[in-house]
Amino acid sequence: MPARRLLPIVLAALALTACSPAAPLIDVTSSPSSATSVPVEPAAQPLELGDFDPEGDFEVFNPCTEIPPEIRAAAGLGEPVGAPFSDQGKSESCSFESLDPQMRGFFALAGDKIPRSRILERKLFISPAAESAVPDVYLHHMGTGAPDECSAAVHTTRGRFVVHYMETLSTQGRESLCSQAVQKLEMIHQLLGEDSGDSH
Repeated sequence: MPARRLLPIVLAALALTACSPAAPLIDVTSSPSSATSVPVEPAAQPLELGDFDPEGDFEVFNPCTEIPPEIRAAAGLGEPVGAPFSDQGKSESCSFESLDPQMRGFFALAGDKIPRSRILERKLFISPAAESAVPDVYLHHMGTGAPDECSAAVHTTRGRFVVHYMETLSTQGRESLCSQAVQKLEMIHQLLGEDSGDSH
């Protein structure tokens, strides 16, 4: 199924996870990326890792507007797939094709206020502690039942930052998809600059 036909499914899942207690959460899958050799200076505002209050009054990190195009390109993200999605401050998301022609799926970047406890309640964890250079990254799926997607998430002081990778009709295992999501999250975090705060 082409990536453009999958976008409404992913956006609907993102919307449901942000506001519905019974909705499935996003699965982030990671696949090898071919980052370009474009030199990029770290952004003025790094992604500050740390805790957040899901009921707090703060502006959710918006990866669609706060990650500059040159950083997305350096991280191996290509053309947008569909339009960005916004859920009135609860979640912000957008999807991109990979610059790696070998990758058949697409990446979605999201910022949201979903607490770790909701993922635990719904039994969506793939791994509560993923192997990553970024502290406290965890993996979960969206609850669709198909092993064709994975989400890598990290908490920031402005909500979660999630990288989701989906590859419909994938011949790769979920572990490989998750690896791609983690790698993309690590690259973006490094390119934005690091501020580890009190990461949890």
